[in-house]
Amino acid sequence: MKRSGSLVVTAGVTFILAAGLGAALLALITSVFGQGDECGAAPGASRSAGPGGGIVLGPPGTGQVVGATEYGGPGDPSSGVFGSSGANLLELPDSYAELGGTTFQTATAMGALPYLTPLRVTWGRQSAIAYKRDIGLGGGPIDGLPRVLDLWWELAGRLGIPYDDGLWSGPVRVQRPPDAGAGNLLGQAAVGSPALIPPSSASRDPGACAPVAVEGVPVTSEDRAELLPNGLAAAPADAPAAVKGMIAAGNQIAGKPYLVGGGHGLPLSETAPTYDCSSSVEHLLYGAGLLAVTYDAPSGTLESFGQPGPGRWVTLYANADHVFVYVAGLRWDTHDAAGPGDGSAGIGWHPLIRSSAGFVARHPVGL
Repeated sequence: MKRSGSLVVTAGVTFILAAGLGAALLALITSVFGQGDECGAAPGASRSAGPGGGIVLGPPGTGQVVGATEYGGPGDPSSGVFGSSGANLLELPDSYAELGGTTFQTATAMGALPYLTPLRVTWGRQSAIAYKRDIGLGGGPIDGLPRVLDLWWELAGRLGIPYDDGLWSGPVRVQRPPDAGAGNLLGQAAVGSPALIPPSSASRDPGACAPVAVEGVPVTSEDRAELLPNGLAAAPADAPAAVKGMIAAGNQIAGKPYLVGGGHGLPLSETAPTYDCSSSVEHLLYGAGLLAVTYDAPSGTLESFGQPGPGRWVTLYANADHVFVYVAGLRWDTHDAAGPGDGSAGIGWHPLIRSSAGFVARHPVGL
């Protein structure tokens, strides 16, 4: 469900919110939670509830992975160009809308943030400071995460989020920047274009989702991934970057020995000497930017990953004992499960289709 159009408040209310209540209300938002353990569909993270069951942002430095959508632009003309404050968002592209209600007081998905509240919004390796100039009704969860904000389409584009005709949805990390002078500290004011925060500060958040770089990944002109003679995989040339990131991550650890419990207890950005089914699949998902670097769970937890059923590019098959995944049609698994010709006994890419009986099929949103 989109934002359902602009909602106008009186100039007096807007002025009071902007000038009188901003600092006071921000000081009252004191519920603190830890870094989210997932980006995308990873299940099992605890979340603090605010008014109406929404997210409550803690002090600067804390954050959470949440569900977001983008709105406005040529694919979403019903949203218009004016925020609920009356601001022309084409002139103020560093804007977001807090969801949950029809007024600034009742839009409580993030704790009823005051008008012009700054947030650091991170997607993949890109971050920018944005300001609350709009509100909206919201909708259901996204990839198992509460949907709490709409990103103005120009802000989303600056972060590298695909436009998808105004229908994009997915996970982002939101954090409160320093209370005083946040825009100036980060090279932004509360007006103007959404400048990116340098990667040195944006991508070093230990809980941020940081996809593996895809430079140098072998590619093929085929419409599915190809198993190469050296045991690595080539990605379809037209595959999404997330798919190429998964293949790059798989190629990092293909051929590693299998060991129950191997690879667990380490950041997903590190290469372990051994892996088991869940730790190796989670390394691939981290490569796509779908899991935080600290995520660590058994195979059964992935039964609730993402959305039900097979995906176009990626399909996980999970149960309490095992998990494997198809990436662009090529199976990543921990053993030769489909008979002769299915590869080695170690973890890695396997060319044949194995039985999915007894497994739950899941896929990441959009893939």
